[in-house]
Amino acid sequence: MTIRHLQIFVAVADCGKMRAAAERLHISQPSVSQAVRELESYYNIKLFERLSQRIYITETGKKLLPCFQEKILLPSPRHIIDSFETMEGFINDTSSGNVIRVGGSVSVGTRLLPPMIKSLENEVPDVDVCVIVDNTAAIEGKIQRSELDIAVVELVKKDIYDDELVLVVGPEHELFNHPGIKLKELTKHALISRESGSVERNQFEQFLLEHDIKMKNKWSCSNTETIKKAVLNGEGIAILSRMVIEKEIAAGEVRVLNVENTRMKRKIKLIYHKNKYISQSMKQFIDICTDGRY
Repeated sequence: MTIRHLQIFVAVADCGKMRAAAERLHISQPSVSQAVRELESYYNIKLFERLSQRIYITETGKKLLPCFQEKILLPSPRHIIDSFETMEGFINDTSSGNVIRVGGSVSVGTRLLPPMIKSLENEVPDVDVCVIVDNTAAIEGKIQRSELDIAVVELVKKDIYDDELVLVVGPEHELFNHPGIKLKELTKHALISRESGSVERNQFEQFLLEHDIKMKNKWSCSNTETIKKAVLNGEGIAILSRMVIEKEIAAGEVRVLNVENTRMKRKIKLIYHKNKYISQSMKQFIDICTDGRY
């Protein structure tokens, strides 16, 4: 590797585009691309992700960048040697470690991600896991922008879990002891739901629209534990994922309303960008999820 390779790495990181880096260094774009490939191949690391015609610096690249931004253009041989030694040491330190950024929708993050992460840590003891929980639309965006490596959500891609949405009430609610109600009777009651943009809310609102049913949304919340407490206090009917409320159902703390024609099945999915580099930790996590080892 030469000092030129490192200059090109810094330029691409600073500019965010191969073409802009080439113009800054007064070389051709293919030369920039080739230098980055050679640097990645030589050290067997990934410095940039090329997703949807854009370039994103990886976590490894972000950690390396400060080593060179100030030193790389200095003419002193000592600075050059120091920079190479710093990079070699960093790469040796990180080559044995594994970093994976995992996302999950709110329901999934509450119920499925903890055992999945535990299984990954059991199989890959040195893994460094960063978990982000948000609504599905936000998680999708983070996947597209390479802010996450992989995510578990209620969308398309790999099926890993069967779930359904259920309407639940607490013991203080007037419908707690009802054996069953008609669909149109829902219009008489207040609804507690997830925030706008969540898959649970979108799916249920579409269901109501298809059946010409209107329910008053009493209030919404992004935190499922808060929604559970509201249900226990008898504040309304909540629409929730069965997997996040199953313990309370089994304990008799809440009941699933038996409403005619309200089966709302859904699949929990594993998603990642189609052009994503699959690291060993990421491959292990995919295997754990798809094989049900959690």
